[in-house]
Amino acid sequence: MPRAALLLICILMLSIVIKGSYGFYDPELLEQKPNFNFREESDIIKFSTVSTDNPIKRYIVFGSGSISPVKSVAQNIIYDISSKNGFFSIGLFSLKDIQDLRSKGYTIIEDSMLQFDSVENATKKENMAEGSRIASIVGSDEVFQKYNLTGRGVTIGVVDTGTDFSNPDLMDSLARDENNIPTMIDTDGQGLVLTNATFIANINDQGIIKNYTKSITKNVTSSVYANSKGVFLDLSKKGVGTPIQVYNSLFQGTGNPILNGTISNDMKIGKNSKDYIISKSGIYHLGVIYQGHVQGSLSRVQLVPVLVVDSKDAGLYDTIIPDMSTSWLDFNRFEDGNFTQPKYDFDFTDETPITLGGGKEFLLYDSNKDGKFDYSAGTIGARVVDIYGIKGKQSSIDSKIRAFNGTLLQPLDPKGNYFGVMYDYLGHGTSSAATITSKGVAKYDLYGNSTKYSLRGIAPGAKIIPIKSLWMGDAVYGWLWAAGYSQKNNTWTFDGKPRVGECTSGARFNKSKLPRYSFCHECWKLGSWVRNFRNSWRSAFWINSWGYDK
Repeated sequence: MPRAALLLICILMLSIVIKGSYGFYDPELLEQKPNFNFREESDIIKFSTVSTDNPIKRYIVFGSGSISPVKSVAQNIIYDISSKNGFFSIGLFSLKDIQDLRSKGYTIIEDSMLQFDSVENATKKENMAEGSRIASIVGSDEVFQKYNLTGRGVTIGVVDTGTDFSNPDLMDSLARDENNIPTMIDTDGQGLVLTNATFIANINDQGIIKNYTKSITKNVTSSVYANSKGVFLDLSKKGVGTPIQVYNSLFQGTGNPILNGTISNDMKIGKNSKDYIISKSGIYHLGVIYQGHVQGSLSRVQLVPVLVVDSKDAGLYDTIIPDMSTSWLDFNRFEDGNFTQPKYDFDFTDETPITLGGGKEFLLYDSNKDGKFDYSAGTIGARVVDIYGIKGKQSSIDSKIRAFNGTLLQPLDPKGNYFGVMYDYLGHGTSSAATITSKGVAKYDLYGNSTKYSLRGIAPGAKIIPIKSLWMGDAVYGWLWAAGYSQKNNTWTFDGKPRVGECTSGARFNKSKLPRYSFCHECWKLGSWVRNFRNSWRSAFWINSWGYDK
């Protein structure tokens, strides 16, 4: 009976198919193309001029035979799969090389960004008219009443724009591993945060910080000093400022993968020389989260200074401290029409430290202390595909090939040089996740009549694994990972069991970029190639429902 009931709830939900992937498309929805203003001044960090030229071309190339001819002409390969049956690859190629490969019979698709339903259209009142009755419309409330089933024990992968778990209706839906660490993957590389700026402190045997008077070595950015106002990272350097490298999470859309900025404000890490944020090694790591945020037709850049420390064992970095109050003021500095600089505190001591597995990995800020969070910058702990070859490179990336290598990074580098964040700059993936697992805790004035309603999802007891995939090729990586495969040394291996039981997807595609073939057909062909690589592979059953513009 329970198994039959579970099947019934899946049928009634419509958006969940056992071990399947479901997508939807509405041709009336407008394509959303957020236009970020990257020249907008920030009072946290000043960036040098960003070039918007992006000569990089990503292609999906697959066929029979050996992959060697493809690798020999590729600028680099993001990832690939090879077997006696053929190969599948995603990488960088020149137009001439692509023409040559096509003439040799290889199947080639220019990798393109997926499109998702417009937030503007999705939130129109006529589309929300039945929002408070969704459970009764799809029948999930009846299943709950008859069988007491809420989706508990089911893990659902959302292959989409990401998921923001800041809403109390979604916080508890985040899937976690046996160590309580969030299970999240960003196949697009968007959530990478560089924290490779290092600051050395002079800490004596009694644990007291004194000013650092020795010469700064080549591998250290600056030092730590103490005075009557507290303990600080020396960033101002007597007015010169400190160069900081920031990962551009919106690369491919604009700019370069690494942005060069300068921070000129010292940042506080202690109240006095005895009371300060502990780094067992005496080396503090600093970085800046740089990500986009869309609200309807408005688009902005979010900047969050972050401190990473080894709080327990020297050299093993385990704690992230975000300066959310400074980020909040910077994000809203033009809201009231007052263009004067806000009173930033540039202070890490009044922020909440985050440790992976602690259950509070959310980057949130309550500006008026009313118990409701006003600001979110995502969730720490995502595993990010290192598309641009950041791992092991503390200062630079090859300017020609961007050093694509496809390594799946750890959620937090134990050496302190990077960590991963899951965020959703479009909101589409968050809406998809909420439709499924919203707890119905928060209240909303849906109809503008002061009557507040709760929005309960169709499977509030289920768990969500966000699988961020903004490009077609990235989606293939996400599918394999969700099905239980990991890539090591360019080889995909099955880890023993699928990571998700059900999977949803809500992407659509612009047909104008695919003039001679059906995108749906090509996606299915890609899936067929993957399944034919190794007969011993176990796999999940996928039902792909994609759409494209007319």
